Amino acid sequence: METTPFIYIFLTLAIYTVIVIVFIWWENRQMRHSLKYKEDEMGRRMYEVSILKELGERIGYSLNVQKIVDVITGSLRKLLPYSTVSYLLWSDEGRLIYHCVLEESVNKNFLEDVKKRIVTAFSALIDREIKNSEVDESVSGTITDESNEATVKSFFNIPVVINNQPVGLLSVSSTEEGLYKEAEMTILYTIMNQASTAVSKLENILSQEKGKLNAMVASMADGVFMVDTRNRLLVINPAALEMLGIKNKQVSIFDVLDALASKLDIRTKIEESIKFNKLIVEENIKIENRVLRVLISPVKDTDQKPLGAVILFHDITKEKAIEKMREDFTSMMVHELRSPLTGIRSIANLLKEDSVKKEQKKYQEFVDLIVTNSASMLDLVNDLLDVAKLEAGKFQVLKKPTNLSAVIDSRVLSYKTLAVDNQIDLQSKIEPGLPQVEADETKIGQVLNNLLSNAIKFAERGKVTVCAFMLPAGMDLVEKVAGLGMVWPGLTPKSVKFDSDAVALAVVDSGIGIPQDQLSKLFNKFTQLEHAAASEKKGTGLGLVISKGIVEAHGGKIGVTSEEGKGSAFYFTLPLKQHG
Repeated sequence: METTPFIYIFLTLAIYTVIVIVFIWWENRQMRHSLKYKEDEMGRRMYEVSILKELGERIGYSLNVQKIVDVITGSLRKLLPYSTVSYLLWSDEGRLIYHCVLEESVNKNFLEDVKKRIVTAFSALIDREIKNSEVDESVSGTITDESNEATVKSFFNIPVVINNQPVGLLSVSSTEEGLYKEAEMTILYTIMNQASTAVSKLENILSQEKGKLNAMVASMADGVFMVDTRNRLLVINPAALEMLGIKNKQVSIFDVLDALASKLDIRTKIEESIKFNKLIVEENIKIENRVLRVLISPVKDTDQKPLGAVILFHDITKEKAIEKMREDFTSMMVHELRSPLTGIRSIANLLKEDSVKKEQKKYQEFVDLIVTNSASMLDLVNDLLDVAKLEAGKFQVLKKPTNLSAVIDSRVLSYKTLAVDNQIDLQSKIEPGLPQVEADETKIGQVLNNLLSNAIKFAERGKVTVCAFMLPAGMDLVEKVAGLGMVWPGLTPKSVKFDSDAVALAVVDSGIGIPQDQLSKLFNKFTQLEHAAASEKKGTGLGLVISKGIVEAHGGKIGVTSEEGKGSAFYFTLPLKQHG
């Protein structure tokens, strides 16, 4: 009886001892498990940090997704075991790149199974079937082993997404079962997601900058396009399309080559520019009615590696036209000055002869010829000086009350002999009661001289009429001319009105007339010089330019109506100011 309590005490102590031992064992087990988990977690974190650091150092600001995936696959063995790691990515050319890295020697069936899985998964991701002809395949790593009959037991994919668009898949596979846990997959998802986010942000920034650049290029007056090292068209602006006459919405380098065919071997020039790193300039490339200067320049990255070439089309059509006009002007000036100078020199030599000196009549004729030729040269120089003053804004008129009827009568009288010699009927028609105007009498006389000289020159045995009339504000010119019983060639009832009361003067001829498409060019200096150089009629052709400057200096307007075969009417207005 006395031993029973002792047995109870012993059993109780034994039970408590076992409980304590089990508790300690459990705690140790949990602690070891916790330490193992923390150790593994620390390893995964260290891997994540190291791979992200490596990505930052090796990739930097690159948009090359394949480089990013290559870095990840190359370091994957630090995180988990695998037999193969593969990726399927879109290339810049629009094809799919499939690359498989063998860590272990597996058979070809294993590789085919891995490829089939990744292609099937990506097809589902992009919602379209991928054909084998679209895929460029490559394999690296260890060699295959057909004696190894192991199959795919563990497998998972990680999508590669840029700007919310799937661009590929990363795939990990193994011959062992149950290898890949959520933790490893999460790490890979995190790394891929961070890399994709960085690329997406950079792509967005570059897209914005590209948009700004494209807008700037599109607004350029010069034509511009750029190609890469494989002659693929990267960008082309509207000006280039217009210059090349390309109307296609989807433009390729072949459209550019076709437009330049037989005019410029642009492909060879691009290759030469890139190869020898030099600017190539091609002058006077004619495309339809344009003359272009083409500049081809290589484009390089920061490491001086060639990226392609930029081609600029500069339209030099106007420059060429102006250059021709200047040449014509020089030729014309030489001709206009040489003729009177030659005459003066010849006459001067004759005047040295005693036989001429003794004949007073002949001597006087030669002196008169010298005066005439000198006056011709002086008129030419004065025309040039007047145009220069007009362009410099230094042309001045000295206004005073002027009787326009007297000015017209004087000019008609002075040209009467020339008109008779050319079998032209020269008349004047002045509306009664024409008031005086504030004008520079000499300059207005110069305008009438220019208009009368041209009319007589081109009338060809016809009729020339100088007319002047009142033109009240708001009255239609057609109505006024018809009311005076006159007919002006080419004057149509298309309302020509003036804002204030004015006196209108006109020189109307029955000559050859002027084509409608040339009327707007009559008062342009370079156009006049060009026509004068090409014309058989003598003169600089600057008279109309000077006349326009004189009329506008008076606050008036100058214009012309004409019809081919029937003649022309050159008219101008002077603002009316009555004086008591």
